[in-house]
Amino acid sequence: MGYEAELLSQINRNCKEFLPYAPLSDYNVFHTLGISAKEVIMCRFLADLLNPEGQHGCGISFLKSFMHDVLNEYSMSDILLARTEVATEYVLDHERRIDIVIQNPRFFIPIEVKIYAAEQEGQCYDYYQYAKNSRLVYLTRFGNVPSEYSRKKKSGTDILPLDRIQCISWAKDICGWLNKLTTQLAEPLKSTVMQYIDAIHVVADERGRKMMEKNLEILCESPDYFRAGIAIEKSMKSAKIRLMHLVFDDLKKEMEKITSKYGLEPEKEFHYFTYEEKCNEKFYDGNALTYPGLNYIIRKAKLRQKNIQMWFRIEVQDNLFAGIVLFDTKNGYEVDEITKQMIEQIAQYMDEDAVTPVGWWVSWCYPNGKIQDGYYDDVPDFKHMNPCAVSLVDKQNRMEFVKSAVKNFEEHLLKHLKNL
Repeated sequence: MGYEAELLSQINRNCKEFLPYAPLSDYNVFHTLGISAKEVIMCRFLADLLNPEGQHGCGISFLKSFMHDVLNEYSMSDILLARTEVATEYVLDHERRIDIVIQNPRFFIPIEVKIYAAEQEGQCYDYYQYAKNSRLVYLTRFGNVPSEYSRKKKSGTDILPLDRIQCISWAKDICGWLNKLTTQLAEPLKSTVMQYIDAIHVVADERGRKMMEKNLEILCESPDYFRAGIAIEKSMKSAKIRLMHLVFDDLKKEMEKITSKYGLEPEKEFHYFTYEEKCNEKFYDGNALTYPGLNYIIRKAKLRQKNIQMWFRIEVQDNLFAGIVLFDTKNGYEVDEITKQMIEQIAQYMDEDAVTPVGWWVSWCYPNGKIQDGYYDDVPDFKHMNPCAVSLVDKQNRMEFVKSAVKNFEEHLLKHLKNL
């Protein structure tokens, strides 16, 4: 284990060398609204800047500089730029929507945007078919290249060549482009754009990219370090799975303190997407989602359909969260939809104002108490292993997190239960 220990020591020093990005301000409207990691909304703001008719009132200036400085496209005249339309969520069919489209009589430029969303089968291949005098623009946090899974035609063998794709990054290309423009902007647009840049920096996590580049240099210094890296890599998936198990084990212990208070009973019949079965290697296989969780039946919640049970569930999709769900014992599966009639019955056992149904979820929240979907620094992301998730390796940190999480689940979910 000599080289493995030495390699880990060097990597640890690199982690300490690169400091996290320091936001320009403690207050950022994009973070406050929980939208900085939502691709659709981040795209809408970017698209409005690119739109000559956008609310910014700057005409073609954003679009012109984007075409020149980011896409290296200089053949569009000012007349053509002024006739350019910029659309978001451009509908191709019931399955496909291009995130951003720049189009005019001569060009159709499809832009596929990725922040945290997974690739879809044949997505890049399909989008490129609509391009006109352009490559497919692929915008990711660090300018990553799309995989063959996305470039290969669905149900076919054709593969979109990489030279038909222009990879650009939020961290370098978009931030660099906007930074050059801020000196030319007047308030309040300038401050808004600067907050947008700030949000991009935080989401892009440039610290992680810089550490990765430094660590790659170390790995390639010698065959011994490279072999040590391979040995460590083989252990990492198991280590991450073990960490998830430890967190769920501790959550289960902490939940034991309050189950009787809220009439909760551990679910033992269906073992539906339990962490014992679903915290496994498949969770880290590409785009797979296994939804490991912890289920409790709300004993006294009796809906008119006797086969429908109300459960309290803690789950990991990427991030950890919890909520009240409806389960169909007849089919042994989650309900397809929470109907109006079901909501009326749920209101007997839960404050009506707390009912916000989505899928089989009656109500939900993150372990920090937030109820708006988004990316939060203090919520563990076990798929991408954000700093919050990594910090839970430390037992003391994990115990403090678990106590805080259960307290927030009580405050924002369980305390809204009634007649139990």
